[in-house]
Amino acid sequence: MKIIPSKMVEDQKEAIALAFQEAGVQGMDADIIDMFTALSNGQRISNEADKTIGTAIRNRYGNKATWRAERWFIPVPKLHYASKDIPQLVIEVTVYLVVAASVKTQNDSRLVTLVGPVGKPETLAIPMVFLHVLLESDLGRFVIVSRDSVYTTWEVHGTKPVRIPNEFVSDLSDRLKWYSVVAWLGEFGTQGRCIASLVAGSLLGLAFQDSSQPVLASQQGFTTDDLVSALESMAFRHGEAEEMVNRAIPRLKADMPLEEAIRITLQTGKGGD
Repeated sequence: MKIIPSKMVEDQKEAIALAFQEAGVQGMDADIIDMFTALSNGQRISNEADKTIGTAIRNRYGNKATWRAERWFIPVPKLHYASKDIPQLVIEVTVYLVVAASVKTQNDSRLVTLVGPVGKPETLAIPMVFLHVLLESDLGRFVIVSRDSVYTTWEVHGTKPVRIPNEFVSDLSDRLKWYSVVAWLGEFGTQGRCIASLVAGSLLGLAFQDSSQPVLASQQGFTTDDLVSALESMAFRHGEAEEMVNRAIPRLKADMPLEEAIRITLQTGKGGD
C-alpha cells in the first residue's frame, strides 16, 4: 500500500476521490460505487485489510509501532467491451482500501494516509443479450441456476452461466427506468463514454433481431419516427430521443440507411463531429 505522510481524508467522499485518483479513473461519478458495495463487504476482505494495514505500518515505522485507524472500502470499476464469441460488457471491480491512521512509535506520533487495492479483483461479464433483456424487464426469460443472499446465476444461451450480484441487478434496473444505457455508462467517466457507442450498437442489433423483419437495419430506410423508436429501444426516454433526432436532422440524408442514421444520431447526441 502507498503511505502518504499526512491525513488526506476525513470522510467517505474524500476517500472515494483518493481511491479514484490512485486507480487512475477519470470523470467517474462517486455514486456509481453504490452498485458494487456488495463486493466490498464481508469478513474476508475485512480480515485481509487488517493484515495489510499492519504489514504496511510495521514495514515503514518498525515492529513496535502502534496505531488507530479509520478505514473505507471503495469498489472501483473498470469497463471494457468484449466482442469475442459473444458481445459482453465486462466490469472488473477492484476494492481500494483507504485508511486514515494515527501512528505512534517510541519516538513520536504522526497522522498518515494509506491507500491501495485489497483482495482480488472481481470480474462481472454481462452478455449484451442479458442487458437487453434487463432493459425489457424480462429476466424471467432466463433460467436461474442458483441464488443466494449476494449473487444470482442465470443460464444464458451461447455462454457460460452468468453470475451477477443481486444488488447490482436491482440498482441497474432502477437506474434504467430513469435514463438510458448510454447515460448510465457516462457515469463511469471517460472509460464508459469510450465504449458507449459499442454497447448501444450491440443493443440496437438485438432490438432488430426479429425473424419477421426481412429488411436489415443496414439496408432499411428511415423516418424520424423510426429513429425515435430505435433510441427508445436503447432506453432513451421519448423526449430525450426526440431531442437527439432533432439535433441530428441537419446531418441526415433522405436515402441514408437506418443503421447509419442511428450512428450519426448517437454521435451528435454525444457532441461528436
